[in-house]
Amino acid sequence: MAITLRTDAWREGSAWLFVLLALLTVLPAACVLWFMNEALTRESAASHQRVLEAYRGQLRLVRSRLDPIWQAQAASLDAEAGSPEQRFQRLITSERAEGVILLTPEGAVEYPTRTAQQDRETDTIEQQLLAAAAAKGDARRPMVDAIAARLNDYSRPMAAAARLGFMTRLRQLSSNVSLPTEAALRLSLEMLDAERPSPTTDVVRQTAMSDVWALTSEDHRVIAFYRIGRVEEMMHDFLHQVAPSGIIFLAVPPDMRADSEAIAAGSWLPGWQLSFMPIESSEFDEDDRQHRLLYVSVALAGIGLIAIVGVAAAGSLRRHLRLARLKTDLVAAASHELRSPLASMRVLVDGLLADESFDPKKTREYLEMLAVENARLSRLIENFLTFSLLERNRHRFDFAPSEPAAIVSAAVETMRDRLPADCDLRVEVPPSLPPVMADAEALQTALINLLENALKYTPAHKRIVVRASHDGDGAVMFAVEDNGIGIPIREQRRIFRRFYRVDQRLSRETSGVGLGLSIVELIVRGHRGTVTVRSAPGAGSTFTMRVPSAGPEPSRALPEGTAA
Repeated sequence: MAITLRTDAWREGSAWLFVLLALLTVLPAACVLWFMNEALTRESAASHQRVLEAYRGQLRLVRSRLDPIWQAQAASLDAEAGSPEQRFQRLITSERAEGVILLTPEGAVEYPTRTAQQDRETDTIEQQLLAAAAAKGDARRPMVDAIAARLNDYSRPMAAAARLGFMTRLRQLSSNVSLPTEAALRLSLEMLDAERPSPTTDVVRQTAMSDVWALTSEDHRVIAFYRIGRVEEMMHDFLHQVAPSGIIFLAVPPDMRADSEAIAAGSWLPGWQLSFMPIESSEFDEDDRQHRLLYVSVALAGIGLIAIVGVAAAGSLRRHLRLARLKTDLVAAASHELRSPLASMRVLVDGLLADESFDPKKTREYLEMLAVENARLSRLIENFLTFSLLERNRHRFDFAPSEPAAIVSAAVETMRDRLPADCDLRVEVPPSLPPVMADAEALQTALINLLENALKYTPAHKRIVVRASHDGDGAVMFAVEDNGIGIPIREQRRIFRRFYRVDQRLSRETSGVGLGLSIVELIVRGHRGTVTVRSAPGAGSTFTMRVPSAGPEPSRALPEGTAA
């Protein structure tokens, strides 16, 4: 309480000093600038209006060119030579569409269809898939590549539903297999289920799937589908075929609110709007800026010294306030977290001492609980010491070539005794990862902190996956994925701060002082790597550490998909 009161008194006194410094610095400048601003208001307003009119003229010019561009895009979809399967493949691989339905001259669906039939080709792929599923280790890779080559060869006739089914099964065997048309084939079949194919020329229409838009070719033989993000990318490219001066053009979808300068995008995109955003000053207000700069520079010369002194004093005050706040947070967090295990240990010891004679079963049970609390207390103190060394750059990393599989295995073994009965912990490490130049013990500490974080913020039915992979760019990635409460986007940039915890309600129910992720970031930064998080509320979180590899030598790995 005494520490809190002293900190509050310091904050209150510092706040008044900060206000006084701000007044002494800002008030004279504000008076001078106010008089100058009044003199230039009318001239600035007129200059701004001229700039807006020029931008509006460029926006109307761009809109007039959009309809011919979309018409050319529709013409590029016209039917070509070859089988329906080959035409589908060409349209997708040339990135002219994200999904396609091909129609006959009579309007019937030509490809893809959901009709699946057993033939020699499907029998062959079925047998190859079964053989690949039974294969182990490096023997599976060439078999997977051979199946992918057959599925990517659209000159081999095969029902679309069967091809997609085989692609899905192959993806389960090898997640990084190359299947360029898989997503497009899935989207096309989903569109067949969502609505009846309806060729509509001279318009990009919204489909029954709210985030998918359709464009029909001029010959009515092709319906191309684009997700809304792809439409926005295409609009960006189309709009900037005209090189604007000082602005960027924006395409606003129907479900988004546009600003007051927006205009309709034209007949080809009903509901869409076009707007602009200035990105730099233009020649229209150059004179106004020069006049304003002249007057302002005279005023700033008189108050420059006061401003410098005020900023320096404010910076020093801010640093003192931050230090006081961190000290308060440290004392509060340490007091709470140290009190809990110590209180539990005291209760257990008092319970044992209260017995006239020791019951071996009860004694062992209490000793086991004492060991758990002792480990919890030791882990907390170790985190404080580790963070202190890392924060002051006093920790010396012992770098050596280390096997990623060994690092993952050691971290998992350390956590195994802490796993609750309802936890499904899985380890996925491919068999040919290069070693990393790292301090193996430090990386194990980082992985253990990520695993503890996953356990702590996954309330029930815990499913945690630990992965290691090679990103193909000279680095190895360690990832910990959970199905916990998730992290809001606005909080994801703050979670690596010291003593920061996202959910204060949950922080009262779980242990920890908010140093775990800070330690992870400091360790990874010491290895010249990066740590990132991908998460959404209610959808779990995935933390990924990217560490430079030491070389191409293969490492011994845990079997992929092993359950811990």
